Amino acid sequence: MGFFPHDLAGWLTVVGSLSGAMWFVIKMTFVKSINSLNKTIAGLENTLKSYDRRIAEHETRIRLLEDWREHHDDNE
Repeated sequence: MGFFPHDLAGWLTVVGSLSGAMWFVIKMTFVKSINSLNKTIAGLENTLKSYDRRIAEHETRIRLLEDWREHHDDNE
């Protein structure tokens, strides 16, 4: 019983088919999940940027109020 080229062709067909099926399953599960995660992270980055801007504006308002209070208290 020897190894013939048609045996190699048969195994290559089986391995190729299984690899294609595995690629499809991985693409439909992991790749979709990772893409969804990337979109969620991008959305969170935009949300955090708006929060950072709001915090910076809030700190500016507090500083202006404190400066006004100090100036107002000095005049009394």
